[in-house]
Amino acid sequence: MGRCLTRWRLALRIARRDARRAKGRTALVLLMIGLPVLAVSAADTFSRTVDVSAAEARPALLGGADARITADHRTPVRADPSSGEIVSSEGAPGPEPWSRAEVAAALPAGSRVVETVHGRTRYRTDSGYARVNALAADPGDPLLSGTLELVEGRLPGRAGEVAISPQLAERGLAVGQELALTRDDVPARIVGVVRQPRQFTGVLLLVPAERADLLVRTGATFYADVPGGLDWPAVQDLNRQGLAVLSREVAEAPPPAAAWQPSGGWSTGPDAAGVAVLALIGVSIVLEVVLLAGPAFAVGARRQRRDLALLAVGGGAPADLRRVVLASGLFLGGVAALLGAALGAGLGVLLVPVVGAFVELAAGPVEVPVPDLLGLVAVAVLAGLLAAAVPASQASRSSVVDALAGRRRQVRTSWRSPVLGLLLAAAGLALVALGARGTELGIAGGAVLLVLGVVAAIPWLLGLLAPLARRLPTPGRIAVRDAVRNRGRTAPALAAVMATVAGITALLIGSASDSAQARRDYQPASAAGAGTAYLGGLDAQSRVDVAAALRAQVPGRDVHLVQVAESGGPGGWRELVPLAPGCAGPPVDCGWHPDAAGGTSMSGHVLVVDAAGARALTPRGLPAPASRALAEGSAVIFGSGAVDEAGELRLAAVAYDDRGDGRVTGTTTLPAVESPPPPPNEGGLTRVPALVLVPPALADRLPVEVTPLELVTGGPDDPVTPEQEARADRLLSALGAGELRVERGWSDALALPRLVLLVLGAVLVLVATGTATGLALTDARPDFATLAALGAAPRMRRLIAMGSATVVGGGGALLGVLVGLAPGIAVAYPLTSNDYGAGANPVVDVPWSLLAGIAVAVPLLAVLVTGLVVRSRLPLTRRLAA
Repeated sequence: MGRCLTRWRLALRIARRDARRAKGRTALVLLMIGLPVLAVSAADTFSRTVDVSAAEARPALLGGADARITADHRTPVRADPSSGEIVSSEGAPGPEPWSRAEVAAALPAGSRVVETVHGRTRYRTDSGYARVNALAADPGDPLLSGTLELVEGRLPGRAGEVAISPQLAERGLAVGQELALTRDDVPARIVGVVRQPRQFTGVLLLVPAERADLLVRTGATFYADVPGGLDWPAVQDLNRQGLAVLSREVAEAPPPAAAWQPSGGWSTGPDAAGVAVLALIGVSIVLEVVLLAGPAFAVGARRQRRDLALLAVGGGAPADLRRVVLASGLFLGGVAALLGAALGAGLGVLLVPVVGAFVELAAGPVEVPVPDLLGLVAVAVLAGLLAAAVPASQASRSSVVDALAGRRRQVRTSWRSPVLGLLLAAAGLALVALGARGTELGIAGGAVLLVLGVVAAIPWLLGLLAPLARRLPTPGRIAVRDAVRNRGRTAPALAAVMATVAGITALLIGSASDSAQARRDYQPASAAGAGTAYLGGLDAQSRVDVAAALRAQVPGRDVHLVQVAESGGPGGWRELVPLAPGCAGPPVDCGWHPDAAGGTSMSGHVLVVDAAGARALTPRGLPAPASRALAEGSAVIFGSGAVDEAGELRLAAVAYDDRGDGRVTGTTTLPAVESPPPPPNEGGLTRVPALVLVPPALADRLPVEVTPLELVTGGPDDPVTPEQEARADRLLSALGAGELRVERGWSDALALPRLVLLVLGAVLVLVATGTATGLALTDARPDFATLAALGAAPRMRRLIAMGSATVVGGGGALLGVLVGLAPGIAVAYPLTSNDYGAGANPVVDVPWSLLAGIAVAVPLLAVLVTGLVVRSRLPLTRRLAA
């Protein structure tokens, strides 16, 4: 054991000395191995820091209380004892919330309970009344200590004072400013800025507990001081009463998951498919690092040939020669891994405040995942060893006489490697074909086998280029023969380009196919240029304000109200159902349904809207008979066979209970006209606003109450402009109505990611090609010296370098596209197939223009860059006599 350690210590000393001598090659290897480690460690540190665990959030959730109680249910619940969050319940939240007295009665004697009320309120702005989330609490109570963090000013202590969150301060409010709360314009002064630590959404408005009447209550949270605390049996008893409890005593020593998780296999464990995909990504990254760093170690071993030969002459065994080269991979891999992990962890910590300045983060304390980083360092060291493995094997088999004489012999490829590689590639191709009928996971596994198989066969494929060299001009002939002769250096670089381009090709095909399916199945919500503002959840006065604001922001246009004749609530669901003429049975048997080929998409069964509003809501144009009928005061039904001979349509109001059983609560007949539906889209779907359109003049004849749904304005003849949309968005958001959604047709959301992917692939191809070309020029210095002695022109070195870049970049890119076609086409099938609608037919779209760019344009760019960067001067070196 001691002798082995001595030999490794000597090998590491030689590796360190060689790293100091060849600073450029050392820096290259450090970048190849260290950059992926830096990126992964930074992402891991960042995600761990912003991921707030239950233990980290507990101080902010509990404050100074022994228990935090949520009391929305009156039926038994199951809650996570570590966070107090409900995971299942035996019923919906109760109609009457728990009061503070009821919660106190359910706790042990002597408990003190503090109530906080959360809900919504409004404050006056220049454009109307804006809705905000709000909290009514007594922040000075010791039980709430730590639940709120003061950022600026002071906490509100009496009526007429409020505090705001940083998010609300960014809207222009400031300490000392006066607010008018609710529509009664209750005056209040902002005295401080507070936030809820360790939570994503901060308190937007904090009012004293005695002014809870300013809130539209949505719920309450109770903080309790319990003598002796609450143990697990006590928490279970409260859960059975409907109270979700976070107990400090239980959270610090939680019971086993089986004691509180619902039965039926509910699990928080990792997803097996996700773990497998992450493993595949990890394997791909390691393979890329090995393939990119391999040529550097091959050139290093080539430069060490004389030193290794002298070591062999001095009695060194082949194992000692192999150990020296492996030590270089171990040393550089370890240094790169340690530097990358340390710098990445620091970068991850620095990213938290930087990202937090743009998006809201619930960052916890700084968390450096040391076990993950140690594992990452081990993987990086393994990658360094693997990258040096092939050069080490070749160095141990090299001839001492040839090394001392400076001769390099032709490397012959064993027949075992290409045969094994072709078998692996065939197996991967078969798995890809089978995966096309199943999931993306099978395709991913097959793609890895396919790439590994081709990587193993690349040295043999390089040998096939040798007969072509004689037909090329002198620079190309020298470049091809150098690549074939030095396959240990060329094959890994070419394989790295191939693997990169193959993965990008598969992703581009899958992404393009996904976009093609989305374009085919896209169903506009309204006509082009029409804008809709949703009114759900707003009271009558708010709807009036929104309509007035919308008219002000889109002047010169009418704003049409759309109402829906459907409603839902605690009692069930109510809707209007068209009945077939002459049928006297129940709606289940007499209900009329359209005969639309390919299916019909609509917002509801019955909408109340005028003719202009219906035209704005119909994407492919409202048929003329329908538009004319609505304008004349008749209802419209899309289809045939629903209107009787008298020109009337019969509608039944059906109320469904919680079990789905329906009963008729009323019927009506309306003058109606049948209209053919608009033409379907490319996917065969027909879009209409509703099955039945009722003009506002007939709304009072409906047997159900209609509910305002949305406002619509604009259309193809007078589209809402982007500037008008932006102004309306800001105003409607302040009024609590969301945004104005303007139909502008289908847009490819994946176009930018595809472009980013293409640019990333181009950068990787350029890096791999430039690295391989630089190493080839370094390794071929004796050959260039010979050319200089023979009188070759200075530009010969540049032309040979461009030829090497063509072999590596062009050959690897073309091979990568061929290898990536099969997985890309295969992944399009499960990606674009589903069990409903037009999407049941898969779509395969091969983006040939993008593939041509990555296979032809990028290698040409690499060749041009090589020609511009490489110096023309041919070196003169000392030659050793054979």
